[in-house]
Amino acid sequence: MIATNPIEIDGKTYDRFSLNLAITGKYHADGATDAQVAMRLIPTRIADGQVETADAAALGISLGTLAGSDQATQQAVGAIQAALQSYIQAKGL
Repeated sequence: MIATNPIEIDGKTYDRFSLNLAITGKYHADGATDAQVAMRLIPTRIADGQVETADAAALGISLGTLAGSDQATQQAVGAIQAALQSYIQAKGL
């Protein structure tokens, strides 16, 4: 992932994020969908053919429900869920 605003740490510019992502989709009894989201964005840079990460500066995002989340979060989760639905259909699952 390319950072919108690169981070500078100890004189080094981290212009990317490595990503850990978990989304747990769930259904409510009325058929409505929801999701739990856990994401960790780790500042990352590539220099001299080496990948460096700044794990101590990682950003964590955790949501127990999408209710009340901002529009950007809802759109991102929706896009991921749509991509996974396409994958499920393509694989005939």
